[in-house]
Amino acid sequence: MLNNTLRIATRRSPLALAQTKYVQKKILSLYPNLKIILVPIVTHGDNILNKSLSKIGGKGLFIKELEFALLDNKADIAVHSMKDLPVRITKELRLISICKRGNALDSLVSNNYESINHLPKGAIIGTSSLRRQCQLITHRPDLVILPLRGNVETRIAKLDEGKYDAIILATEGLNRLRLKHRISQIIPAELSLPSSGQGAIGIQSRLHDKKIIFFLSHLNDINTFIEINAERAFCKKIESGCQIPVGSYAILRKNRIWLRGLIGSPDGKIILRGERFGCYSTAKQMGYSLANELIRYGAKKILNNINVKKSFYI
Repeated sequence: MLNNTLRIATRRSPLALAQTKYVQKKILSLYPNLKIILVPIVTHGDNILNKSLSKIGGKGLFIKELEFALLDNKADIAVHSMKDLPVRITKELRLISICKRGNALDSLVSNNYESINHLPKGAIIGTSSLRRQCQLITHRPDLVILPLRGNVETRIAKLDEGKYDAIILATEGLNRLRLKHRISQIIPAELSLPSSGQGAIGIQSRLHDKKIIFFLSHLNDINTFIEINAERAFCKKIESGCQIPVGSYAILRKNRIWLRGLIGSPDGKIILRGERFGCYSTAKQMGYSLANELIRYGAKKILNNINVKKSFYI
C-alpha cells in the first residue's frame, strides 16, 4: 500500500465485483480518505467453461491468478468467496479477515417448480457441484443431473432457454446480485449441506504486510470466523477439494457451535454424515474430530475410489 492507496485484486465476474465493492464500502467506512483501486483479473477457472471443476483442478483455479497478483505486488489484497479458497493457503500469503456471512444455503432456481419435491420424474437439473449432485441423487434418484458452468447470469440464461427444468445455485450469490426473486426454494441443510465457507467473503494479503493486516483485521467478523474455522478444519483433515463431494456447515449460537459434515460418492450411493456440538473455543478441534470419525467410517475409501477413477480418465 503506497500513498494511501489500496489495490484490490478481484475476479471480473459480476458476482466477484459485487463482493469486492461490498468490501470496498466496508473499508471506506473505516478509512474514508483511502483511495481504492480495483484490479480485475480473469482466472483460469473463468476461461474453461466446457469442463467440470472436478476435472480441471478444482475451485483453486479461481484464486491462483489473484494470489499471483499479490505475490508480484500488483495488488495489496485479494477478495475471495470463502468457498473457493483452498484450506491450504500459499505460505507467503495470509487470510486476514472474513466478513460477516450471508445465507450459507443452496437455492433451487426454476421457472415452473417451487421445490425439489415438486420436480417431476426425469426432470433435468443443472449443477457442476459433486457435493450438490450426490445429495440430490440420494434424495431424488429419478432426476437427471447435467453439468452447468459459467457465471450466475449465464447459468440462469441457460435455464430460461429451456435447457434445464431447474438449477442449483448459492443463495447468497443470488442475493448479492439482486436476484433473490429468482429463488424458488432455499434448500435446507438437511437436504443439501453447504460447501465450507459458502456465503462468506474472505480478504487475503501478503504475510509481511503488517500495516494492511492490522487495519483490515477490523473487518473480521468473529462469529463467522469461528464457524468457518471449524468447517475448514474438517475439510483440511479430510484433504478435500471440489473434486470430491464434501460439505461442512457450522452454526454458532450463544458460544455453542453446531458442526455438520459429509462426504459422499459422486453417484450418491454412499454418503457419510456426522455432527459435533461444543464450545466455540474448540471449533478447530471439532472439525478435526468429525473428520476423523468419517475417516473411520470409510471416507478414505471414497477418496481413493474417486482418485483412481480420476487417474484413469486423465
